[in-house]
Amino acid sequence: MAAFLVAGAILGVLARVLRHDPDDPNPVLTVLVGVVAAAVAGGLTNLLLGDPVTSLGAWSFTASCVVSFVVLGLLEGVWWRRS
Repeated sequence: MAAFLVAGAILGVLARVLRHDPDDPNPVLTVLVGVVAAAVAGGLTNLLLGDPVTSLGAWSFTASCVVSFVVLGLLEGVWWRRS
């Protein structure tokens, strides 16, 4: 589970660095969204595969990174740009 959290934090910081704008919301919010998306995606992937929720596998780690990156991209590109 810690790997999911670290991956989400890294992707949140990366999204913040790539799409920084003075009008963006709090940077902590961006990192928090990345962490939550990665943890939820990794846990759900483990549940679908029949593994313990906190175990680290290649599929669950990949899913956590991809989902976190997609959610951050959607939030940065669509939702937060509207306001």
